[in-house]
Amino acid sequence: MKNYLNFKQTSVYKALEQIYSGPLPHLQSLRNKDKNYIETPRFIFDYSKTHFEPGARLFVQMLNELRFDEQKEALFRGLHVNTTEDRPALHTALRLPDSSDEFPSEEIKNSVIRMRNKIKDFVEKFRHGLLSGATGKPLDTVVNIGIGGSHLGPQTIVHALRNRNTAPYAFLSNVDDEHLADVLEQIDPETTLFIVVSKSFSTKETLYNAGEIQNYIKNKFGKDAIAKHFIAVTSAKDKAVNFGIDPARIFEMQAWTGGRFSLWSSAGISIPLILGYDLFEKLLHGAYLADRHFRDEDVLQNIPVIMALLTLIYNNLAGYESEAHIPYSEKLFYWPFYLQQLSMESNGKSVQRNGKTVDYQTGPVVWGATGTNAQHSFFQLLHQGTKIAPVYFTGYAKSETGFSRNRTFLLANLLAQAEGLADGKKSSDPHKNFEGNRPSVSFIFNELSAENLGFLIALFEHKTYVESILWNINAFDQPGVELGKEIALRYEQNFTDNKDSDNPLYRFIKRNM
Repeated sequence: MKNYLNFKQTSVYKALEQIYSGPLPHLQSLRNKDKNYIETPRFIFDYSKTHFEPGARLFVQMLNELRFDEQKEALFRGLHVNTTEDRPALHTALRLPDSSDEFPSEEIKNSVIRMRNKIKDFVEKFRHGLLSGATGKPLDTVVNIGIGGSHLGPQTIVHALRNRNTAPYAFLSNVDDEHLADVLEQIDPETTLFIVVSKSFSTKETLYNAGEIQNYIKNKFGKDAIAKHFIAVTSAKDKAVNFGIDPARIFEMQAWTGGRFSLWSSAGISIPLILGYDLFEKLLHGAYLADRHFRDEDVLQNIPVIMALLTLIYNNLAGYESEAHIPYSEKLFYWPFYLQQLSMESNGKSVQRNGKTVDYQTGPVVWGATGTNAQHSFFQLLHQGTKIAPVYFTGYAKSETGFSRNRTFLLANLLAQAEGLADGKKSSDPHKNFEGNRPSVSFIFNELSAENLGFLIALFEHKTYVESILWNINAFDQPGVELGKEIALRYEQNFTDNKDSDNPLYRFIKRNM
């Protein structure tokens, strides 16, 4: 592994610290309406209400010292950027066009194309009513059984893009038995296809839920019904076969596909099953356009790079410990949840790639909710509280509902909140005084399309990777997920064996179960 620097080891760090670690200049004094916008016919990215500009020249030098271009190319070329697990992170290859010559190898190209063709063939059969369940009725409903990366991406996309052609669906993630019962009450088992998504086919939550449904289907239709009603996405084919799934209905998940970057792969098969394969292709194309942008644009015109540098400004230099994501759309309800995993599971680390402990902040706390609901929840804190959180506003202009007054007022609120946070409002009454100088970024699309959503998601994937470069950490592993799981196994065994424990919470639960 090459010995890369972190941002504090660069020659410009002290100069950046002088600019950003003291009281930040008021955003009104920095505003330049001709700068800090990136606009295309499909979207506008507005970062004019941030403190980016004073350090722009120094950021370019910092990225050069971090060998940013080299590390960016390592991602696309399939080098082992996942250092602790010694493998590549090739989610970008999953959205390359079939005809592209940018695949890292012929083997990877063939693997991706083979996967796509298998997904497309299966999806077309399902969407045309050619797959039957145990009683002969066509399958028409989809239940995705997975958690984390096997759940959040597909659920975010399906909720955002659902339309009149959407197949009935449900997402089963939590091991909560009442969640399981709710899902089973929603569906007709005779016409439901269950997708078990687990790279290792050993994720406890997923296997517990899948096992209960397996028994449910067996009791209703017999053992042979499992092969009719289940498919699997996994790297552990033998385990899926032992579960009872038809080997022809097992979709491979490559070792180089990380869970939270996997919606573009077979792990996202619920997306085309529910929404149609044409829409899935548009989603992939949008992500590919974001890859081209990230790979080709200069750093000061590169949206993921700018967003990552804003994280450095506010999280590391100014001391703001969180960032809020506010989509002005109920269709984007799950967007903050998706970003929580993408960011905090990737960059919630305290050890550098060289094994040394960090002496600086890494991943910020990511949170949020939809506007305008959020305005009546936590915007009081955002405007006048003692804690400052940079805000990412997301919205789109075009809607076809016909309720134009609502749409106009929704977007007016997005614009107003960004302006109010930045500029504030002076008042002689201290209770009504708004200091402003609270940063935000606005990302506005022309419409909420599959292509635009794919573009947006991929940009934030790259933001996450650039942040990991700045902090010299590995964004592609997640060992912190495991400790709680290990302890849970002990408590589960105690419940099963009726053992005692000195934990008062355990004793209370045991008495009341």
